[in-house]
Amino acid sequence: MMLAAAILFWASLAAIVYHHAVYPLLLRRLAARRPPSPPPAPLAPEALARITLVIPAYQEAAFIAAKLRDCAGLDYPRDRLDVIVACDGCTDGTADVARATLAESACAGLRADVRDFPLNRGKVAVLNEVIADIPDGIVALSDVSASLTPDALLRAAAHFADPEVGVVAGTYRLRAAGSTGEAAYWRYQTRIKIDEAALGGPIGVHGAFYLFRRALWQPLEADTINDDVILPTRILARGARAVYDTDIVATEEEKTAQAQDFRRRVRIGSGNVQQALRLWALASLRRPGLAFIFLSGKALRAFVPFLLLVALLANGVLAASGSRIYQFLLAGQIGFYTLAVIALLQPAGMPRLARLAAYFTQGHLAGLIGGWRQMTGQDKGRWTRAG
Repeated sequence: MMLAAAILFWASLAAIVYHHAVYPLLLRRLAARRPPSPPPAPLAPEALARITLVIPAYQEAAFIAAKLRDCAGLDYPRDRLDVIVACDGCTDGTADVARATLAESACAGLRADVRDFPLNRGKVAVLNEVIADIPDGIVALSDVSASLTPDALLRAAAHFADPEVGVVAGTYRLRAAGSTGEAAYWRYQTRIKIDEAALGGPIGVHGAFYLFRRALWQPLEADTINDDVILPTRILARGARAVYDTDIVATEEEKTAQAQDFRRRVRIGSGNVQQALRLWALASLRRPGLAFIFLSGKALRAFVPFLLLVALLANGVLAASGSRIYQFLLAGQIGFYTLAVIALLQPAGMPRLARLAAYFTQGHLAGLIGGWRQMTGQDKGRWTRAG
């Protein structure tokens, strides 16, 4: 029993350290060997692709007006841009507010269609129906709470001038982070996606704003959770290129409360397990760069919360045998989690390291709960507003 516990402990610890520390450094070194691609040349107005910007919405009456005014401020020819607000069974008047906003002078000339679906079916069901009706061109998806840089569509269209490009993603910023840990997490994610894009392509994009060729789209399974991973990555897996442009910025305007952030991360944790299973074809060695990124990043991330639990339990068994080194390691784990709990309960005045420990612990606890929900069939893809 002690041998099995030791194997479980050290194997789990090695996988956790590899994912969080070794992989980002190795990815950075490998990506640095690839010279950065030059930015695409701006296109003449007549060469710009038709873009349909789809904004899925559920109970967004308080925010949809600002989103539509933001769309009206985008620097893109009006005759080549269509906006669709897809209201998924909203009962708070989201559709009425959207229509009233479109009648304002600030939105004059914006070609927008408000589709008010009577039943709440879930984001993926709405996206499948709306995108299926878009005949051709480029499809953009954007969250209601995200504002875009005015030239976002122009820059994206220039990338799509390359016929090999199937997905274009922008970077994600927070107007006001809910915590130090959240801000650090998104800086880390941005760096990872830059390096992934250089090496083989980002495994998933920021759902706040991304674009893809309508011709490469395939309907998603109704229970899909992280559509911003499954949808673009399947396009990437079929041989298209994905571009991650850090000059295209989607800014999250809504500050995330701690309870809201935890619910969101539980859902993401469930989606991480789901996508690790559904995207397993990316592990094919026919595209070694993509396989390395997938296995070291998204696939391993889905199971790190479980590995942390295994490491803690196995360490407890080994410490009970009287081994001083395992008792020391167990004390370290308990001390780390205790510090994290204290920082969660009383964040004010805590040092930055403690707040990062809190965000790490809370995130992996959410991942553990979400992963368990996914493996036991409790998540079906229906959405509710996080706030």
